Amino acid sequence: MNRRPAALTASRPQEPVPEGALLVRRAVELPGGPSAVLSARVWTRTTVTVLCWGGDTLRAVEVVSRLVDNGHRHGVPPGTPQDKRRLLLSIALMDTGALVIEVADLDPSFLDFDAAVRGERGRGLWHVFRMGAVVTRHIPEYGDGKTVRAVLTP
Repeated sequence: MNRRPAALTASRPQEPVPEGALLVRRAVELPGGPSAVLSARVWTRTTVTVLCWGGDTLRAVEVVSRLVDNGHRHGVPPGTPQDKRRLLLSIALMDTGALVIEVADLDPSFLDFDAAVRGERGRGLWHVFRMGAVVTRHIPEYGDGKTVRAVLTP
């Protein structure tokens, strides 16, 4: 993994800090293709159930589906070798009851992120927002790509 130079990191969206203390976090690497959505749905339903999250499990599954679908459609740069196409899905439960869902992909760019959340550029993130999630993005300090985060409250 590469460390980004400070000059590049300073102007990029920084990782927002969710409120509360982390209770537990689970993550899974997914293929960067259409099969990722089904895998993510099954994994999320199981994970959220095991974590005993107090919110709507089906809403969490739908949020994950839309984020993973966006990740495989827009977050894998053209020409990426098949064996390098991947997404990282993580789910964390906070002591506040919030469920933090993150999908990391390989492409750091995201033109007009705010417009996408408002539904002016596609509908995926807009649907996530309409389901009650706080939707943000950040560029990791190490490595490539970006992470889109959705925080759901029970």
